[in-house]
Amino acid sequence: MGASPSERRWVGAEGGCACGFLRYRLSAAPASGYLCHCHQCQKRSGSAFSFQLVFPQGALAFVSGEPLIRERPTASGGVMRSAWCPHCASRISIDGTDWPWVTLRAGTLDETARLRPAAQIWTASAQAWALVPDILSFEGQPEPFAAIIEAGRAVYG
Repeated sequence: MGASPSERRWVGAEGGCACGFLRYRLSAAPASGYLCHCHQCQKRSGSAFSFQLVFPQGALAFVSGEPLIRERPTASGGVMRSAWCPHCASRISIDGTDWPWVTLRAGTLDETARLRPAAQIWTASAQAWALVPDILSFEGQPEPFAAIIEAGRAVYG
């Protein structure tokens, strides 16, 4: 059984940090994509939201440069890891020991024309002008996260 058309469009896609030190390659299509409107993402991005693409663990591989990894404990006792460029401080991805996904900052991809959010979270803290109509929306953190993945099937196959 061959790869789906969606998978073929994504496998081999590349991206990197703002200064070019870090480069990565994808080996799978995203399972979903969502906008996060939380205050923390607003502060970190300097914008109204961050756009995350959700991939299976292992789908993102750094092909040049070594990311700086910052770890923090999660409420469930696991560890959340963020990958950053040690030179320009661009955040690339987040993964965790108790989560089967890796989230990629969508804007770090070289080619972004095909990106579409399937959902948005933390809409309670969103800038009113930044809300996207007609997509799955959550006022806070969705539990379970499976609804975000399900919504992604319509957008990313």
